[in-house]
Amino acid sequence: MAAQLEWLVAFAELPSTVLQVAPYELGERRAFDLPVHLLTLPDRAQLAYAESAQQGRLERDMRLVQPLLTAYHQLQAEALSQAASVDMIKQLRKGTQ
Repeated sequence: MAAQLEWLVAFAELPSTVLQVAPYELGERRAFDLPVHLLTLPDRAQLAYAESAQQGRLERDMRLVQPLLTAYHQLQAEALSQAASVDMIKQLRKGTQ
């Protein structure tokens, strides 16, 4: 666990990344129940890929992609800032050593 937390801190230091931790208190209000990848292509087209244990689904229809983007932005707004997220991870890492 300590190595994973250390890797997250190093990841957050990369210039092209943003790391935010969503607070546990979001509970039932969490935006996603399954892994979702939101993609923006070079032509600015937006796609969503959702995966379950049984299948993966690529969605191109913006009527279905837009609600996922909205949910992601709401989650991002409630998540800790990158600095606060890294501080939290460092505190957790101290407890695993």
